[in-house]
Order: sequence, then C-alpha cells, then structure tokens
Amino acid sequence: MNRRAFGKTTLQTALMLSAPGWLPAVARAATPPGPNGFPSKPLRAVVPYPAGGVVDVTLRPAIERMSLDLPQRVVVENRPGADGRIAIEYAIRAPADGYTILAVTPVLAVAQTLYPNSGIRVQSFRAIGGVAAVPSVFVVHESVPVKTLKEFTTWAKARPGEVNVPVPGNGSSLHLAQELFFESAGIRVTNVGYKGQPPTVPDLAGGQLQFALLSQNLALPMIQAGKLRPLAVNAVQRTRSLPDVPTITEAGFPDTLVQSWYGLAVHASTPQPIADYLGATLQAAMTTADVRNRLAALDAEILALDANRFDALMRSESARWAALIKARHIKAEA
Repeated sequence: MNRRAFGKTTLQTALMLSAPGWLPAVARAATPPGPNGFPSKPLRAVVPYPAGGVVDVTLRPAIERMSLDLPQRVVVENRPGADGRIAIEYAIRAPADGYTILAVTPVLAVAQTLYPNSGIRVQSFRAIGGVAAVPSVFVVHESVPVKTLKEFTTWAKARPGEVNVPVPGNGSSLHLAQELFFESAGIRVTNVGYKGQPPTVPDLAGGQLQFALLSQNLALPMIQAGKLRPLAVNAVQRTRSLPDVPTITEAGFPDTLVQSWYGLAVHASTPQPIADYLGATLQAAMTTADVRNRLAALDAEILALDANRFDALMRSESARWAALIKARHIKAEA
C-alpha cells in the first residue's frame, strides 16, 4: 500500500491559513433578528460529550459569545454516550428549524464507515462553521530509550508486536491518528483497548504501555513528572505548553498530521437563510478577543472556518478516515 495515501487534508490547509448553561442577558442582541424574526425562542447547542471535557471546553467560548450576541440565549445541553453518536442521532431527529445546533467532532466523519447501520452521515447536517482544533502529543514511557519519533520508529520496528499501545475507543480520533502514524511508519504494535483516555494513565505511568497519543492537557502532568517523554505534538505549530517539543512535521512525518477539530452544524434540511444567519453570528464571535484568548489558553488552533470550508473539511476527513479504516481493518466495538 502507498503509505502516503492518507496525506495532507483540508484540515492541514485550514490550520495553516487560519490566523454551562444559560448566560445572563447582559449586552445581548448585538446581532439583529434573522429571517422571519429568527430566533424567537432559546436555541439548544447539543454537545456529544460531558460538561468540562475537551469538546465542551473548546466549543463553549464560541457558543457563549453567540448566546450573548443573538436575540435569544443558547443553552448548552450535554448528551454524552456511544462515542458521540447519541447526541448526533438526537440532532438528526430534531426539527430542522435551526433551534438545535450540533457540536461537531470527527466522530461525524467516521460514523458512516465505522457504524454503517447507524444512519449517521455527514450529509445529514448543514455546516455552520469550524471553531478550533486541539493538539495531542506522542509520548513514550520514560524507560523507552528514544528521544525522537524517528528513533521510536526504528526501536519499534525491531520489536514487531511487542510495543503496547492504548486504544481509547475504536474509531476515536486519537485511535485513528495512531493508526495513521503506524501505517505511514510501517510499525506493527499491540493495541490494548480502554474506555476513554483517563483509564490509560496508570498503565502508561507504570510502563505496561510503552507508547501513546494523548490529548496534550491529559499528558502534561505525567510529562512534567518525568513519567512520560514527549516526542512530537500533533499540531501545525509548536504549542505554548510544550514549546521545545517538535511538531509532527518537524519530527519527519508531515503526512500524518491529525487534530481533533470541532465546529457547529444544524440539520441538513434547515432553511439556508437561517443556517447563513447562524454562520455569520459564529464568524463574528470568532473575531472577538474574548473567544480567541480563551481558545489560546487551551493551546487550541483557531480555525474560524466559514460554512463552506467547514463542510469541505468534514467531507474530506470522512473520505480520509474511510480509506484508513478499511486499510487497517478497524472494527467498531460491540
């Protein structure tokens, strides 16, 4: 197989070009009412993961700014479960009137291939816009005698199937990013299944797992404690928290850049004028210092993609992951 078949995507191009609850009704309605007086009642932003999690924390700055700017408030409603599919299916069943906004994650791009019977399709939604992408970091246990990603590749190739790697849910963005790297590097490892990232921490710290790709914020405490050694960040630029750690491109693997990108969408049958109105409100929110500063504090890459570019991102990522899932024979968990 051509190991470069899963190369640069719309996300990589976009990143290079891109420079709880109800809110008080203060300074509201900077945006005038939209088509036919929309919105005439509160809106709901459905987030597929728990409050306080990475997705929730990354999208809240933009959602909260929209809530202040729109004539009506936006309520954040967390509906976790089934790796995001519960919230997606809820949004598909909701009326296509613009009052239900879905927080979009890479799960939407993966579901069609990994869960073909779920009925979830990228085409089920109309993009509002992209908000941000969150970096992750490749790490090894302190006992692994390597300091770079290329050194790890050589070390792992000499031990086919002996390197234990956590899988925080089949089809998760981190799992697929790992598989993309292994496909590109020609490495064979042993995947160990976990239900999410946090349960992997004790085994990583204890050395039962030798290598992992973790969300940067989760990895930082173990890196700072010397338990894990960072090899590369999955980001376009070096991050503020790990300024001395090279990017995946600097580490020699430019075609394996993967970040968890997040944005907003509505039902595909939502009237275009309403979707355009919400998209314009989101774009205005993304220009504010408050939103950009809050995202910068998370080390997030600011996307600020308009609806067309975010739709292109979702579709290109769907095709990219479909090819990888088939090539690596990745199956959904029972």
